[in-house]
Amino acid sequence: MRAVVLLLAAGEGVRLGRREPKAFLEVGGVAMLKRAADNARAAGSVDGLVVAVPDGSTDRARELLDDRDIVVTGGATRQGSAWSALCAAPPSDAVLVHDAARALCPPAMFDLCALALDEHEAVCTVVPVWDTLKEVSEGFITRTVDRSQLVAAQTPQGFRTDLYRRAHEAARSDDVVATDDVALVERLGVKVATVLGPSTNIKITTGTDLDVAEKLLR
Repeated sequence: MRAVVLLLAAGEGVRLGRREPKAFLEVGGVAMLKRAADNARAAGSVDGLVVAVPDGSTDRARELLDDRDIVVTGGATRQGSAWSALCAAPPSDAVLVHDAARALCPPAMFDLCALALDEHEAVCTVVPVWDTLKEVSEGFITRTVDRSQLVAAQTPQGFRTDLYRRAHEAARSDDVVATDDVALVERLGVKVATVLGPSTNIKITTGTDLDVAEKLLR
């Protein structure tokens, strides 16, 4: 299925301890925003990009992006940024939502998600959970959680466009804010398929993550 990528790059990078928006920080000598956009654009199933950036950063973002990419101002939340990008997106059968902070995601992952949407309404990139997980209450472990049925969600996450719009509209109507896009679709009772992502598709959130990303690129 053909898709438009909604690339979310409006994070402020507070946890990285930097004064500039996270998407403009360089990884391997290339801004995260540019690296993520180039990887998404290189996917054979992608017909275009809509990029959500912090307020006041649109001109700077356009300097890093392709002339065909659409740049919009993101919202106060990740969900708000996704909605802004969706509203600006050209007509398409599907959308792939991706965090610019996952700048190392290879083009093949976008194609895998788009392919899954030929058979499913929604898809989420996931990786296995390797750590032993504990449930804690008031500072004490209450039980060990069975990790055999658990995965960690990544992006890209893909959706049939009409479903994705309905999920956002329902969340806005119900005043619901979710931490990822799949959660919005789950509220509608839609089954979400999974595709296995690479362990290198890390989200760069802290200085340690940035160091790891640099090492992976080397």
